[in-house]
Amino acid sequence: MTNFDCIIIGGGPAGSAAAISLAMQGVRALVLEEKRMPRAKLCGEFITPECFPTLERLGVMQRMLDCGAQRLKHLSLVVVTGKAIQTPIAGMSAVADWAMSLSRARFDQVLFERARECGAECREGIAVKACVTENDMHVIEALSLDDGNTVRFTAPFIVDASGRNSRLMVGREERIAGKRGSRLYAMKAHLAGVEGIAEQVELYFFPEGYGGLSRVEDNLVNLCFIAGEHSVKEAGGDALRVVEQTVKRNPLARQRLAHAEVVGKWHTVGPLAFGHRRLTHNGVIAVGDASGMIDPFTGTGIQMALRTGELAAQAIIESTDFDDALERYAASYRREFSERMKVAGWLRRVALTPSRANLFARLLALSPPLARRVLRATRK
Repeated sequence: MTNFDCIIIGGGPAGSAAAISLAMQGVRALVLEEKRMPRAKLCGEFITPECFPTLERLGVMQRMLDCGAQRLKHLSLVVVTGKAIQTPIAGMSAVADWAMSLSRARFDQVLFERARECGAECREGIAVKACVTENDMHVIEALSLDDGNTVRFTAPFIVDASGRNSRLMVGREERIAGKRGSRLYAMKAHLAGVEGIAEQVELYFFPEGYGGLSRVEDNLVNLCFIAGEHSVKEAGGDALRVVEQTVKRNPLARQRLAHAEVVGKWHTVGPLAFGHRRLTHNGVIAVGDASGMIDPFTGTGIQMALRTGELAAQAIIESTDFDDALERYAASYRREFSERMKVAGWLRRVALTPSRANLFARLLALSPPLARRVLRATRK
């Protein structure tokens, strides 16, 4: 059994941000990642300007650009008729007049390698099963996927950054995700041959869902969208059929995807659960999607992951014990995310109701200042 000051479950943006922040302050941090880096993740792969200060603090901003991150200057909201409402990134953010787009495989790998560079011990192929308490210490019980052996690690602080399917934050997912038949699923793939996507991200609305396109590295375009359970089942789970029955019902999306070809494989997750979850359970602090999942159309999922990782690390560094760390973290979380989660929840109800979505989109088209104000409300 190996002892550390803090154990972090998950090597994504939240986990790596926490590990880097802790390691830079001399804290003995261990990151346990179940997959092997680099690994793809379902994500819109849109990195808002609000991420930039954190990426600078973590020492990876230039590295993201060096490995192919694309600069985006505009956001287009495309209503179900195919009409686009374009707004400059500068109108949405006070941080910068551009955003980035980069595959999660590369984005996460840069952060994970930076955590190692800063002194965190990062282990891959470790599947965490449980966290128990022994003699006032938290013990992580896990399985080494290389040899099938059980491994154990101890620390006074445990941070869960394992995402929406966390094994440590259990008990509420099914209820939040909704009733069977009305739940939401997300799908994502990288595409070649997409026409008309340059320095913009386009967000398309279609009956009972929405999705977006943005260019990433290697001249590929990321398609990520959310659709209702009915559409997924009707297509028999076949990704291309789902796209035909959902995304391509938007005329502009259909035009963009006319000659697109999938590079790699499709990724599907669901049912999705949005909003706040637990910040702690059985002595574990949750960050990233394990603590709550904001609606993808806000584009702030990665920023929330990075910031919750930073905030948890700061709370641990400044605390005297677990209860003190949790109180500090919870207070910071509420200050930064409570209002934007409320706004995102309201926008979700609008976006997933076709009649409301059409009316709201027309209002935004008539009033660009209103569009900018709404978009900014999900970022601060």
